Amino acid sequence: MKFRTLLLTALIASPFAAAATGPLKETALALSASNKESIVQLSATVEIEITAGEMPTKKEEKKLEVIGTVLNKDGLIVVPLSTLDVASAVDGRTVNTQAGPLKLAAKCNTKEVKIIMADGTEVPAKVVFKDADLDLAFVRPEKPEGLTFVPVDTANNAPLGMLHDLVVLGRLGKDLNREPVIMTAEVIAMITKPRTFARIGAPCLGLPVFNSEGKFVGIGINRFSPKSDEMTTGAGATNVVLPAEDVIEAAAQAK
Repeated sequence: MKFRTLLLTALIASPFAAAATGPLKETALALSASNKESIVQLSATVEIEITAGEMPTKKEEKKLEVIGTVLNKDGLIVVPLSTLDVASAVDGRTVNTQAGPLKLAAKCNTKEVKIIMADGTEVPAKVVFKDADLDLAFVRPEKPEGLTFVPVDTANNAPLGMLHDLVVLGRLGKDLNREPVIMTAEVIAMITKPRTFARIGAPCLGLPVFNSEGKFVGIGINRFSPKSDEMTTGAGATNVVLPAEDVIEAAAQAK
């Protein structure tokens, strides 16, 4: 399973964003102006170990760049755990091969994490808390003194609901100078079991999502098909929005 394949699958599976008009367009532009520095890129070096059935374990070291959202002025950043721990999506799954089904065992060791600041400098950081059920990982700078972070206003939050108009803020990759991205969409489905999530009409993995009033409504994460399902072409990742209240509750545990 390749990390790039996971990202591509999530993007293809997401409906296209809608064009913004009128008040929503103005809200989106205002949100981007005040929050564009709240979306940051992080670089990470990880070591991945994968064992398929009785076959020898394969080890690979990868350099990743993942996107996260700043939650407070001390530099607490939330990222989807599945983008950082890229082995979690396949661990425990069964894959069909010509030799028959094979059970996969995979683990990922995060060896180094750095926050890429607005001026391009990379600040050493560490993972301080993980919630595998919510697909969240929280990262802090090792030495926050002298660093300036612009957080989203999580206290100004609101619930999600069907057909709510939304604004998603993002950032392009290194090859496109990490320029800010603004997308508008709407809630196209509400999932209530086993917990509440929203499916929206735009890719939002790792990105903050706001409503038409500019209130924070959640973070984009991955949801995966049950590990009891046989894996053929991928781990069944679906991009959904985790409600703000769940993000805030999990962040409170990131000491």
